[in-house]
Amino acid sequence: MGDNRVGFCESKIQNRGHRLSSLWLLRYFALLLPAAFLSGPAAAQCTVYVPTHKSNTVAVIDTVLDRVIAVIPVQIQPLAVAVTPNGAFAYVTNSGWIFGSDSVSVIDTASNTVVTTIPVGRFPVGVAITPNGAFAYVANFNSNDVSVIDTATNTIAATVATGTGPWGLAITPNGAFAYVTNLNSNDVSVVNTATNTVVAKVPVGNGPVAVAITPNGAFAYVTNESSDNVSVISTATNTVVATVQW
Repeated sequence: MGDNRVGFCESKIQNRGHRLSSLWLLRYFALLLPAAFLSGPAAAQCTVYVPTHKSNTVAVIDTVLDRVIAVIPVQIQPLAVAVTPNGAFAYVTNSGWIFGSDSVSVIDTASNTVVTTIPVGRFPVGVAITPNGAFAYVANFNSNDVSVIDTATNTIAATVATGTGPWGLAITPNGAFAYVTNLNSNDVSVVNTATNTVVAKVPVGNGPVAVAITPNGAFAYVTNESSDNVSVISTATNTVVATVQW
């Protein structure tokens, strides 16, 4: 499965309840660990934020010099990172694994320090931020829900029940909907971000993990790990219009 990176620029332009056993979940870690990067003109520093879940830290890498320039302690076993559109903050999910961190660390990218830690649901995995930067959506695998964080106050604005085992999520370019993959119920929950309610549930293949939405917002592509295929969802009808075999 391909790299799942989220990017943002130093110039502040973004490029962007079944509890599984520990051994079974390790199969999916390679699908996570997205990195957030700052890049700009040739003379500007490009910086990548990489969660290192075994070290309970986020590594900050200068991609011009290809070296680590900072290591930021977070909570237990971080899995994913998303960055606000203005590049000011990075939101990091702390899965907690068997130790129960169950939180999101907010990193100030100017100082590379954690400015707050937000309690969320159990085993937070995927995270995505709305295009206007107002909210961060966090998929909580063992809570079967999504925590909605108000980025202005860094508090929970809503909790949205999903299918079983929400893992990955993506938000449409217009910010109207969040698509959440439910790994254990083999479907995708479509969340209306204005009301924070599930407006559709789309059956897909077995073990949906990652999801990405086309730049025009017309389609959502869902990788189904156990089916070895990709479901293509029309966002206009919220139905699967194609299945692509690997």
